[in-house]
Parts: sequence; C-alpha cells; structure tokens
Amino acid sequence: MRAALVTGGSGLVGGALIARLREGGTRVLATARSLPAERAVIEAGAEPLHTDLANIGSWEREAAEAEVVFHLGLPRLDPPLRPSGARRRGRAAGADAAALARLVAGRPVVVASSGLIYGDRSRGPAVDDEPPPRRPPAVAGAALAAERALAGPELRAVRLPWAYGSAGLLRDLIVGLRIRRYRIVGMGENRWALISAADAAEALVAAAEAPPGAYTAAEGPAPTQLEVVDALCAVPGHPRPDRIPPRFAAMSMGGAMAEALATSLDIATGRLAERWAPAGDWRRDLVTLARSPLPLPG
Repeated sequence: MRAALVTGGSGLVGGALIARLREGGTRVLATARSLPAERAVIEAGAEPLHTDLANIGSWEREAAEAEVVFHLGLPRLDPPLRPSGARRRGRAAGADAAALARLVAGRPVVVASSGLIYGDRSRGPAVDDEPPPRRPPAVAGAALAAERALAGPELRAVRLPWAYGSAGLLRDLIVGLRIRRYRIVGMGENRWALISAADAAEALVAAAEAPPGAYTAAEGPAPTQLEVVDALCAVPGHPRPDRIPPRFAAMSMGGAMAEALATSLDIATGRLAERWAPAGDWRRDLVTLARSPLPLPG
C-alpha cells in the first residue's frame, strides 16, 4: 500500500504498526491528540495529524490519500478503572469510531479489537467470528462499540489478547512485582492469551490484505496468569506475590480492571494463520524485559 492512516499510533501496538508500515515503504499519517503523542508518532516514522477524531473536517483532505485505515485509537484502560468508567470509555469509543466511519468512505478499515469481547473462556479458546456473550467484561465495551460503529463490507476486526512490549500492562506488572504492588487476581488459573506488539502489528497488516471479517491473533497456547507470574518471579528482584480475590482487588485497581485480569482470556489464531504467524515468545521476551532496568510507570 502506498499510504495508510493510523489512529492511536502513539500507543504500544500503534508505534509498532507505524514502524512496520514504514519498513514496507508505506507513507503513514497518524492522528495525535497531544504534543507527546505527536512526538511519539513522529519518532515512529509517521506524519502527524495533530487532532482527534471529533475534528475530522480539519484533516479530511490529508486522510483522503490513505488507501487503508488502521483504527487503534481506543480509549486507554489504565487502572484504577471502575465499571462506570469503562462504560464512559465505551461510549467515547463508539462516537470516535462512528466519526471515522464517515471518513472511511468504502476504503478498507482494520480495527485493533480485543479478545475480551468473547468473555470468560473456560470451555476452550475462541476463534475468529464466534459471537460474544451477552455480557462480556466491562473493559471490552470500547472494542465492541468500535466494531459496531465501523461495521460494513470493508471492515477487518482483529481481536487481540494482552499485548506486551516496552510499555503497557505487562510491563507495568513487572514493575509492580519489583515494588511489591502486584497481587495475583483470583486463583491465577485463568488464561492470559498474549501477543508481542510487533506480532500484533504484523497481524493487523496481514488482516488488511485478507478478506473482510473478524479475525483472532495470539501466541498459543495461552498461559495462565500464574504461569506468567511464575516466569517473571524466576528473575531475581521479582518477589512472588500473594493472591487477592477480585472483589478486594477492585478496591485498588477498580472493578472493571480486576474483572478483566481475572477473566480467562483464551483466544487462538484462526483464518489469519494462512497469512501470519507470531515470531515472539512471551516467556523469552517477558523474562528479557524483566531483566532490564525499567522506570516506574508514569
């Protein structure tokens, strides 16, 4: 592709996606809501559109050059996150995606969605377009709202698990273990499907070249929360944490975030395996990250 538009390019997966597209010779335009976000997308190699999705009219002409639109601009889900906050973020995500849908005008659009929309997977991994339950975890509301607002004949929804890299939830978990601020939520037997930011970016690019539809992308098989923590605690300086019931974890991280961490997020790569395979290995990559110096989360 000659040119692409990326929303949410200042995030962990967004930055990896911009870098991946630029490596392939694609010109990348990326929205940026703030000056720090603008600096981040420039460093990744994109041309910034210093605006948000509510002001599309101010940059619609520039965006018209994009052959493919990648929508990663879902609201951040940083703790503490309560159900009411997750619902507000879901409404905002729906409004942003609806504004973007008016801009897309029949062009291919790839949305980085969440595997959490499948709900708790105690009966085995979910794959591709399996319908979500009536009440998925609250944090999945933003992804569902974005999928629904962008629904159309050119939509590719890529449902991703927890992404890891130099930022994000897994990086903060490592820091939390070091400073004794993380506790295993629940018994720890729930699955945490994982994917590296670089692999997530590759999956999004692969989906752009695939037929429209819903796709899942993840490393497999999914480890349990306890297996992830055990691997990290094998690195010196990461004491083994206690367990805490989700209802008590909700007091510090919010009910929506505690619910998400206790959910069995178990998804498996489906049709996308014909075009994409993960190169990352969560155990190797997270242990390497745990052995590196990391600043406290901002």
